[in-house]
Amino acid sequence: MKKFLFIVIIVLGFLIVGGVMVADFALEKASHKALEYLTAESQARGINVDFARFGDVGLNGFNAVRWRKFVAAIDAPKYITLAPGEDIVLSIGEINLSLKRLLKGVVAITAHDIALRAGGGLSSKETPGKPQEGLDKGELRIEFPCTGDGKGISANALAEIPKRVLQFLQQGTTQIPFDFRAESSFKIGGSAVKTDITTKKENGYYFLVMSPDDVRRISKMLKEELTETETRLVSIHPLLASALFNIRNYARTKSEAAHAKDATVPAKAYRHVLWSFLLTKEFGSEFAKQVTDAHEIGAVKRATQADHKMDYNNNKAGRDYAKAGYAEDMLLELVRTNPQVIRVPQP
Repeated sequence: MKKFLFIVIIVLGFLIVGGVMVADFALEKASHKALEYLTAESQARGINVDFARFGDVGLNGFNAVRWRKFVAAIDAPKYITLAPGEDIVLSIGEINLSLKRLLKGVVAITAHDIALRAGGGLSSKETPGKPQEGLDKGELRIEFPCTGDGKGISANALAEIPKRVLQFLQQGTTQIPFDFRAESSFKIGGSAVKTDITTKKENGYYFLVMSPDDVRRISKMLKEELTETETRLVSIHPLLASALFNIRNYARTKSEAAHAKDATVPAKAYRHVLWSFLLTKEFGSEFAKQVTDAHEIGAVKRATQADHKMDYNNNKAGRDYAKAGYAEDMLLELVRTNPQVIRVPQP
């Protein structure tokens, strides 16, 4: 009897191990197919995925499917709100899909150790001791139904998942409840800055934010005063904060240096033209206009209508020069001589 029970246990053990191996093999095949589908969906919307892969996939106990060491490289076009015009490298240490929740018609996903680099680069784990720009230590929780009008899992509802993800990338907001937290690191003017990225819900929509207090802290460090409209704009575009602050700081320091060298240089006009020009080169004219317009709304320093008119005009000139293909080193001469530029406020 004991020998029989021993044989039964051995057989069951082989069946379980074999079943897990078969399940892992099937999951790997299905995961590759899913990645191919996501890549095709992305490219159909103008988002080029250079590559996407995972280290391994398998069952995490009997409660979840687990993917580990996921990496993707994405060329984000200008209209991607979260990081327009950037080459993005995304890495995720572990992703879990709850099977229990899936059987109830709910997609429940958790992801750990998320890192994001705009313009490439390795995570801080891969380069210990060296500060890296981007996101680290990201944690994500998200749940949404995947049932149709009837009972059970709907294929159409599942097909909506990648579309909703791409919609979030394009618009920066979603009505799908999610919670995301990460640490953002970047450099401004040679100084290292760290902030927290969290999730905010407003009017039924969820989006990523940087604390407005962190935005104000960074602006004070740069001796810049932001309007409340500017503060909110940077806050709701946390992945762009580094570029937005650095472009602004560069335009200010370069225009001040030009004026210090030659007092005939109209520093304010040059600053606005250069600032708008660089924003357009980096993010496109539409977002550049949003950024520069925010500076004119509720200005922190008293400004006349003539001041605002000059700034709006010169911001447009900067966008026009960028779209026309002018080089940066041509801007100062254009500011000096081109009649499109307003050099002093005009009543």
